[in-house]
Amino acid sequence: MGDETAGLSGRDAAGLAYVCAHFEELRELLGDDGLDPSTPLERLRAARGAEAASTAGLLGEIDAALRAATDDFASIHGAGQGRGGDLSGLEPLEIVFRCPLRRCTGRPGSEVAVARPVCSISRRELVRERLV
Repeated sequence: MGDETAGLSGRDAAGLAYVCAHFEELRELLGDDGLDPSTPLERLRAARGAEAASTAGLLGEIDAALRAATDDFASIHGAGQGRGGDLSGLEPLEIVFRCPLRRCTGRPGSEVAVARPVCSISRRELVRERLV
């Protein structure tokens, strides 16, 4: 990619960097299979190298869709209204594994070393989810 951040505000440049780094995660979270060229993610992909105002508008659409999908808990520009932290603290969407029977506390994704972790109490496979 070229310098797509030229002319963008620092906030929008950080948002664009976040979208680029987490494109597939965002696509999954927003239910975007990549087949519809009218979705904000696909329009942003098609607009590579577009002027800053166009890119900023598309980032705004992606942010609005992400906020709607997560009840305003996540934003490409940092913390949503329901999350703590500073607005520049862009973090990847965190993966957690929870017990389907609620018998154990589960584990954060960073602690899971196997593809299909199981509950130590029920011996059932833990459910993989995104924590937003």
